[in-house]
Amino acid sequence: MSIYIISAVLGVVIASFSQVLLKKGAMRPHISFIRDYLNAPVIIGYAMMFLSVLAAMFAYRGLPMMTVPIIEALGFVLVPVLSFFFFKEKFTRSKFIGIVIIIAGVIIYNI
Repeated sequence: MSIYIISAVLGVVIASFSQVLLKKGAMRPHISFIRDYLNAPVIIGYAMMFLSVLAAMFAYRGLPMMTVPIIEALGFVLVPVLSFFFFKEKFTRSKFIGIVIIIAGVIIYNI
């Protein structure tokens, strides 16, 4: 497996976890407007998002331009799964249908 594919997948995983951290930071009540943005989960979430961008940029160096966005689309599958585990969000029928459509699109693109 190529280091560029690993970088793209790692970027998607990091971005998905950063979204979970950002939501966790946003759900906490804060004393002031500044504390909304200057708390540990939010700062770590934005740092992780920056790392995911760097990983995607590295992946673009060695993969065709159309491959990385397809890999990044899998983040739309990972975020609802993480939300289910971390926030106990319901896995609705529309989320399931959306995930199936995304996976089908990735499969059809690769055929």
